[in-house]
Amino acid sequence: MTNTPTSINGSSTFISIVSIAAAGLAFIITGSFLSGMIDLQPIQKQFFPVILPILICAVGMILGLTAYRLSKRKIAITGIILNAVVLFIPISYLVM
Repeated sequence: MTNTPTSINGSSTFISIVSIAAAGLAFIITGSFLSGMIDLQPIQKQFFPVILPILICAVGMILGLTAYRLSKRKIAITGIILNAVVLFIPISYLVM
């Protein structure tokens, strides 16, 4: 058994789920842009589909790290890894 109170474990689980949801949202935005569902011609409007997922993944990784510090659970590690993987999709688009 762990020595941490159940309220901290519940909080870290919620934060981890929000972190995973952030990765999912960033993946949906990036995937819809790269598949052509979002077609933006002016270069100024490309902030939304390219830069916004990077910001969302950064926040998701911070939430995952916070949840991992509260209680070392696998769901927090899953949130960190998913955000890191999704973070590389728009970065690789910007590099190419």
